[in-house]
Amino acid sequence: MGWERVMPFHGYDEDWKMYRRYANQGFNKKAAMKYHAGQTRDVHLFLQRLAANSENFVQEFNLLLGKIIMRITYGYVVTDANDPYVKSSDEAIESLGRVTMMGNYLVDSYPFLRHLPTWLPGMGFKTKAFEWSKLPLGMANIPFEWTKKQMAAGIAIPSFLSELLEQNVDGRRGEEIIKWTAASMYGGGAHTTVGILNNFILAMLLYPEVARKAREEIDKVVGTDRLPTVLDRPDLPYLECVILETLRWYPVTPLSIPRRVSQDDEYRGYRIPANSTVYNNVYAITRDESMFPDPEKFIPERFDERQKTCGPLSPRDIIFGIGRRVCPGQFIADTSIFLVMSGILATMDITKARDGNGDEIEPEILRGPALVCQLRPFKCSISPRSKNVTELINSAIMFDEQ
Repeated sequence: MGWERVMPFHGYDEDWKMYRRYANQGFNKKAAMKYHAGQTRDVHLFLQRLAANSENFVQEFNLLLGKIIMRITYGYVVTDANDPYVKSSDEAIESLGRVTMMGNYLVDSYPFLRHLPTWLPGMGFKTKAFEWSKLPLGMANIPFEWTKKQMAAGIAIPSFLSELLEQNVDGRRGEEIIKWTAASMYGGGAHTTVGILNNFILAMLLYPEVARKAREEIDKVVGTDRLPTVLDRPDLPYLECVILETLRWYPVTPLSIPRRVSQDDEYRGYRIPANSTVYNNVYAITRDESMFPDPEKFIPERFDERQKTCGPLSPRDIIFGIGRRVCPGQFIADTSIFLVMSGILATMDITKARDGNGDEIEPEILRGPALVCQLRPFKCSISPRSKNVTELINSAIMFDEQ
């Protein structure tokens, strides 16, 4: 399907070690700090759009994450939701979601079908597979070549890709691996982070007392004459609990990415043959009542260190992957999540939408089956909390541009 070159799906070999080295070089915790200013600016612009286009908050989340990831990775500035590079990447990721759902195609149950000719009835999956196999190539090649042209013209915005290409000492092989490492960033970070933010909106809608408590903390620490920044984060412990509970409540990758065992193994008396597919059952872990009592409820206080109501496991230890396969962009994603959540709580009211009779519309919680488990669209009302909010956001944007 063309995804074997993307880092999360690449086998463990010498090339994968280079993938990991490049990714760590560009996105480790210290390196990620240099992107904070750009992320903050993008979130302020997002809040401005959200105030005017709150009904399409999912679209605004998608645009925001596209802007952040494409600028950091390629130095490319996304201007609207119809950006061709973003749409190309989204199309590739959507095709991946279709093929990774077991049972979608008969060949999943009867592998011998892949050997039959395309012209036979029922072999349409082979044509689709051929077409979809081209999409990851476009996702990797198109923005990569754009950045190289910008570099050749001397007008490239500094980015993960431009910096690695300038430092590349591994020749053509290094360039190819750098290209696919960059492609992995959008593929692994955009839809998952959007899913987390959608879950946050739903949680604040269903648990208004949590939103109120988090806002009161922000107002006390930050005040109401500026927007929260990453420097405020250590002083916002309750908001940190809200973030952790959002990650746990409905994990966006409930089975994570399937892995293949490279050699025979044994775990607690259970034999695991080589080439077995194994899953990190994130959903089951986050529903373990010995660590998370009342797991279906949204209870940020379970992560309050002062109350000690939760076991030692942090959702971050499993949501972003495990071991060598942990998500290299986790620090970028974590900062984006904090800035968006704190910004929305500081500036917006989230309430239930109303129908034509003025009655509240209860949100219907439905999730689509896919590798990344997204909420189906639901109605809610997001509005500026006061008349001064628009002016506050505009002032923050003006300050960012100075």
